[in-house]
Amino acid sequence: MTYKMPGWIVATIIFFCLVVVLSLYWFERKKGSELQRRLKEIEGTNKYKLKKRVEGLERCITLFLKGKKQDTVFAATFEAVGMDSIENTLHAMINRAEMEIVFVTPWIKEGIWKRIRGSVLKFLKDGGELKVFIKGTKEDFSSGRSDFSVVEEIRKFGGVVKFVPKLHAKVYVVDRREALICSANLSRSGLDFSYEAGVWSCNPGIVNEVLVFVDRLGV
Repeated sequence: MTYKMPGWIVATIIFFCLVVVLSLYWFERKKGSELQRRLKEIEGTNKYKLKKRVEGLERCITLFLKGKKQDTVFAATFEAVGMDSIENTLHAMINRAEMEIVFVTPWIKEGIWKRIRGSVLKFLKDGGELKVFIKGTKEDFSSGRSDFSVVEEIRKFGGVVKFVPKLHAKVYVVDRREALICSANLSRSGLDFSYEAGVWSCNPGIVNEVLVFVDRLGV
């Protein structure tokens, strides 16, 4: 004899399953809306904007080095809107360096030096050459515009530092193939607090002109 389930029980089970499915659908939609809201909040933050700007800049540089992108990219430090691609570009250049790094900056401060020190000293220990041009006047050191302790450490590890009292340019060159030309010194004023701007380029014509200028400073 076959047992036949009463219709009201079948209807109850179907109703219960429908309630479960609708509840799960409602919770998923609510969860999705919450995630979208949080994503919009994150996208509005300076940290997110900075991350996207840096990713874009690094992508442009990487693609160009592979022969697929423009050879000159704008870079800037603009704290109010979370833009800080100058320092990030400099870090990326140092990490790509194989033979030579050149810093042309009127002033160099220990606080900023510590942020690039590890990569630069590793580069020197691996046999790379570091050339640094700063103003290097007594007034700069006595007033704290530059820190002589940085000069001593660079020389200690085999880098070359030349004093150029009339120096005002800010240029950073790696392997004589890419250059960052900007308004920022290697100081917290230049990389943390001021609105700075410049361009990164690996256009051979531009880089060669930069090298002519740097070579005239002499080492």
